[in-house]
Formats: sequence, C-alpha cells, structure tokens
Amino acid sequence: MTTLNTQLCINTEVTYGTSLLTGSPRFFEYESENVQPVLGRVESPAMRSGMLVARADRTEPDLTGGAAGPIVMPVPTKGFGLALTHMLGTSSIGTVVDGNQEQTHTMGTLLGDFFTCQINRPFNPAGTNQAFTFAGCKVTDWTISCDVGGYVMTDISIDAASQSTATALASASYAADFRFFPFTGVTATVDGGSLEIRSFSVSVSNALKTDNRYLGTATKKEPVQDGMRAIEFSMSCDFSNLTQYNRAVSATRAGMIAPVVITCLGPVAHGGSTLPRLQLSIPAARFDAADVAVSGPEALTLDLSGVGLWDGTNNPLTVLYRTSDSAI
Repeated sequence: MTTLNTQLCINTEVTYGTSLLTGSPRFFEYESENVQPVLGRVESPAMRSGMLVARADRTEPDLTGGAAGPIVMPVPTKGFGLALTHMLGTSSIGTVVDGNQEQTHTMGTLLGDFFTCQINRPFNPAGTNQAFTFAGCKVTDWTISCDVGGYVMTDISIDAASQSTATALASASYAADFRFFPFTGVTATVDGGSLEIRSFSVSVSNALKTDNRYLGTATKKEPVQDGMRAIEFSMSCDFSNLTQYNRAVSATRAGMIAPVVITCLGPVAHGGSTLPRLQLSIPAARFDAADVAVSGPEALTLDLSGVGLWDGTNNPLTVLYRTSDSAI
C-alpha cells in the first residue's frame, strides 16, 4: 500500500542532462512506470597464468547508458500540453474560446527538447519517500489509445542521460478540477465519413539515436533523430460493409490512402459550454491490413491498421489539445 504515496512530474530543462525541478514542474496522475537504469560493464577476456575465472580487477562500471523505460497514464484534460511538446516537437496556441485555448502540436525537430522526470518510489514497508530523478529525458516512442470501457491512455517511453537518488522530492501540485477523456467521447472519421470504432491506437517512433556516447565522456550526448519517424495506427470496428476493407486491398495508391481523424472529448467543460478536446489527425493514412475472419458464432469485426505518411503538404500528424491551460 506504500505506493499510494507515489508521484510523478516532468520539467523542461535548460541544459541537456542538467536536472531542473525548480519553477513549476508538471505533475501527472499515472498508472504505472518502469524507468530503469541502463547498466553496462567494461570487462576484458585477457588471460594470464593460473586463471580459472575472470579477475575482479579487470572490470569497471559503465553508467553512460543512463536510464530508459515506459510511463503509462490516462490523458488528462489539463496539463498534457507539455508532454505533447516533447512527444512531437512543435507546439503553438491558437484561438481562445470559453476560456479554453486550442494548442496545436505537430511533428517537428526534437533537438533541444529535453526534460527532467522525477518519480517517487516509497520504501516498503516504511512508506518513506524515495525520489528517483532522471535528467536529460527525451521521448523515444509513444502511443495514445482507447478501448470500450476505458479512458484514453498514453504510453510514453523515455530515454534519460542519468539517474539520481540524491535529489530532494519535489512538492506535488496538481491542476484543479481536471478529468480524463472517457471512451464515450471518442469518435472517428475516415476520408471524412464517420466510422463507429471499438478501439483505436496511434503510435509514433521518434527514431532517436539513444546510444550517443563518445570516448572520454562519462555521460552520453543528447539523442538525435537518425532515421525516418514511424507513425502506426489501428482501429477495430464492425464488419458492416466493404468500404474500409477495400482500402487495404485497393489496387491503386489513391484507393489505399485516406485521412484519419480521431476526436476525444472530455466529460465536462472547464469554461462555458466548450468541452476539452484531444484530436489526432493523420492526413495520409495508408491502410495496410483489414483483418476479418470467422472463428465462431460471434458477430464479425474488422481490424484495420496501417501507417501514416507525408502527403508533401500537410504535417504527417497533428494533435489538437483544447484545454483551459493558459500556457503549454
């Protein structure tokens, strides 16, 4: 029961790898995490007379790998903009309606986007706080998803330059009256037409080089993108007609590519009558699979999946976040 006193926060750093928790760290409610140190050992198989096993004085610790792992949490109707900035790279704030500002987050450079993440892991059974502080964090992969009966969830994988257990635990402060996005507020369109779905998932790999290590340095440098980012999506719906199935089996490029938009509305307005919104748009979604099969007497479902591409004009992935936050 000691983990009930846990907490998690992130705070944008000024210098990569230099822990920063002063100012206004953003605290999130979360369900699980597994951020662990990436430990290495420097050793040699060199031999000498009389050896039966490797010598203890021929090995050294290698801590340059930092730390890495996932954090799973429901998407909140307030405060999530900072996470989206580090997930995608480019962010802006647009029109204010009913006290709500619509943030636009698009794929852009992640160079210079890094943060400190602190997680409280209380001792068992004493319950004494023990903060684990990860500096130089970058988002390597992320997923936003939802299933019938649940909330919209995000699974964020981070890579960190270092870990410390000596940093003091930050004082937790949460946004007032925020909620999560329930499945009942989720809708989808494909090529402008409404599609009733049972689940969805949008995942992105940021293609970061996380082993950016050099001779003569005790820590690695900021991870940089060294490959194409990958956008993957999936949706499950009833097998009610051949419209979506035909996209995957289309004999033309135009036939297998269509815009996909997932819209998630919050349960209560934070100002006026305007509901919080999280909207994911993939202008050029290529449908690669449309799986349907009989395995018993159950009603048939259609499982759609594919990748997001760049159409040469629009951003490959845009996330709109409407919230009452005054800043990202």
